[in-house]
Amino acid sequence: MRLMLATVLATALLCGVETFALAQDDTQDPGAAAFYNGDFTGAMDIWKPKADGGDPEAMTNVGVLYEGGLGVKRDYKEAAAWYEKAAQLGFVLAQFDLANLYYDGRGVDRDRKQAARWYTAAAKGGHPKAQLYLAQMYENGEGVDEDQAAALAWYQKAADQELPEAQYTLGKKLVYGDGVGADGQKGTDLLLKAADQHYAKAQILIADCYWRGRGVPQNLIEAYVWAAQAVENPKAGQEAKRAAALYDDIKSGMNGDQLKAAEIELQAVAPKKDKNKGKTSGQGSGSDNGTAE
Repeated sequence: MRLMLATVLATALLCGVETFALAQDDTQDPGAAAFYNGDFTGAMDIWKPKADGGDPEAMTNVGVLYEGGLGVKRDYKEAAAWYEKAAQLGFVLAQFDLANLYYDGRGVDRDRKQAARWYTAAAKGGHPKAQLYLAQMYENGEGVDEDQAAALAWYQKAADQELPEAQYTLGKKLVYGDGVGADGQKGTDLLLKAADQHYAKAQILIADCYWRGRGVPQNLIEAYVWAAQAVENPKAGQEAKRAAALYDDIKSGMNGDQLKAAEIELQAVAPKKDKNKGKTSGQGSGSDNGTAE
């Protein structure tokens, strides 16, 4: 199971992590304005008195500063203490952050049961990542008794909130009939939703489904388009080699007309950029590596 990382500024700004408990409008919270301007000491000066006064959002923000070592010396124990205060008051983001610490054993003893407890609280409060992680724990019997039905239910809740990881996991299970009755149409629908959010694993699997005609009618053009996007996905990571191999396999079985049609569609859904001019290319065909984004 994946290692859950701290919710700190780098991930908050670069990845849009939803767990950082800032006000949506920083004009309503001077602490948030200070935070996003990089003035972490100023943010702490604003949030700490509010946290001391019992504000659970401020408590969570103070916890994040301690967890990330932002404006203060990194102190996981202090972060956990602030998260727990807010979590006990029912603040969902704090419940999720506290569960992460228990799962990884940062600032607290590693305790998967406590992690599951707080993921459950956050999941019931509607936090999609908590729903996903709780589903994984039920699936693996980690911190809770193994319960595949409960896992599927939580995957579904997270997928209903458009979380691509959950859409991919549930879609894959439905396509292959893994622990659930096979439903190719529903499974591939979920995979497409995740792929549309640029989730690399989903792009690869839906490409494979179109290539093999699994859950959807075989369509080499669609397979090519999705595989090409996976190849160029900057977040593909360890999946990059698998995407490239699949792309090559799909392409090798296509004729010239199919490749031309696929490139036209690819350019429509994921226009290439002219590296020299920095503008969208008007060419309908691309290089052999299937550049998509």
